Amino acid sequence: METQEAIQEVREAVSEFGVPCWVAHISYPIRSAVPKQIIREFNSSAKVSEGWSRQFDGRLIYGKTRADGVADIFAWAKEHIFEMVTVKQVAEACDVSESCARGTMNKRPDVFKKFGREYEIRDADADRKAQKK
Repeated sequence: METQEAIQEVREAVSEFGVPCWVAHISYPIRSAVPKQIIREFNSSAKVSEGWSRQFDGRLIYGKTRADGVADIFAWAKEHIFEMVTVKQVAEACDVSESCARGTMNKRPDVFKKFGREYEIRDADADRKAQKK
């Protein structure tokens, strides 16, 4: 296969399937015919495949990250202010591990006030404004 044809085929696969899934749709002989620098250029400007996310350092990972889980916990907490919840309830509601939920809840006592095994979800902004008055 000619190099230009291989480059065109790789370009189309990268644009259609995104990074890194395009590799599964192009055979090795075609991929190896394209210079690595051109593949790097395609990958750097391509969309990320569904289910994958690009990290701040450029790495690609599959699935949810811990940071996504923490953001989900705080978004969920804003909708359930003043409720009494357990670590297990938060973990199930936000689809994160119990260790992630427990760590997040213990690191933010202004949002999650602990009462034994349960936590009260607080509105941290409203609490700060009330303390200033």
